[in-house]
Amino acid sequence: MEHVLVVALGNPGEKFKNTRHNLGQDIVLSWVELARERGADVQVVQSKESLHARIQEVVFNNIKITILYPDVFMNESGKAVMQYLRYNEVDHKNILIVHDDLELPLSEVKLQESGSAKGHNGVRSIHEYLGTLEVPRLRIGIGRPADQKPIDVFVLEKFTEQERMIFDSKKQGVLDAITEAITAPGLIRR
Repeated sequence: MEHVLVVALGNPGEKFKNTRHNLGQDIVLSWVELARERGADVQVVQSKESLHARIQEVVFNNIKITILYPDVFMNESGKAVMQYLRYNEVDHKNILIVHDDLELPLSEVKLQESGSAKGHNGVRSIHEYLGTLEVPRLRIGIGRPADQKPIDVFVLEKFTEQERMIFDSKKQGVLDAITEAITAPGLIRR
């Protein structure tokens, strides 16, 4: 059975839930529920303190998908990924990082097979720990602040009601993009 590691980026704790920067974790949790509705075998999230993460196993379309929800702050995400890979062999090309992206308009999705972090501290941390930029990632747009608000404040805020309505109207497309990135041959090299 093929094995894919999905790294759902976000910050730990209730305080950060539903913020722009936690979009990776929030949307992957929604994807897991969709996969369950479509008949996937989903194992309950388990905290693995030694891995600095919560782990969830999903079997979908004959692919074993391990979802890693780092329990460290965004800029230390690489620590959780590295700890997981210490005990589990997964090729870097079978890892999919799912994260928020300032460079894309709200709810736009782009699969990128390699390349720089473009200022995203969670992605940068993973690149540094793995020693490579060759890690596929699904970038999900949150847009940039319309005012002069500092980026670090903007990403840690919750979506506005209008942004949430826009995102919700396009959410199915984002969920489908996750499914396609995991299951379509050639998108993630297996």
